[in-house]
Amino acid sequence: MFGYCYHSAINLLVKMAMDAQPEHILVTALLYCLGFNLLVGHLITKYDKYWPEIAAIFIACIGLLVVPVLLVGTQAILSRPLLAGILISLPILTFAVRLIKRKLTKN
Repeated sequence: MFGYCYHSAINLLVKMAMDAQPEHILVTALLYCLGFNLLVGHLITKYDKYWPEIAAIFIACIGLLVVPVLLVGTQAILSRPLLAGILISLPILTFAVRLIKRKLTKN
C-alpha cells in the first residue's frame, strides 16, 4: 500500500515539475523528489526501527517499478536518469535521517 502511495506522490511531483515549465525539467523534478524522499525517509525511520534502509529500497522498488507496470505497463516507468536518482536517493536520505535522529536524541 505504501508503495502505491509513494508512486502516486512521485508522479504528482513529476507533473508539478513539468507544469512549472522550467528550463531543466529533469533537474527540477529530481529536486522535488529529493525533498519528498527526505520526508518519506523520516516516516520510514519513524515506523521501522530495525532496517529502515532495506524498507526504503523495498518501497522505492515496489512504488517505482512494480506499481506502474501493474497499473499501466512498462511505458509508465519514469525516465532512466530520474528513476535512478529517485531509487538511489531514498535509501541514502533514509540513512541520513536516521543518523540525524540519533544525533538529536544524544543531545
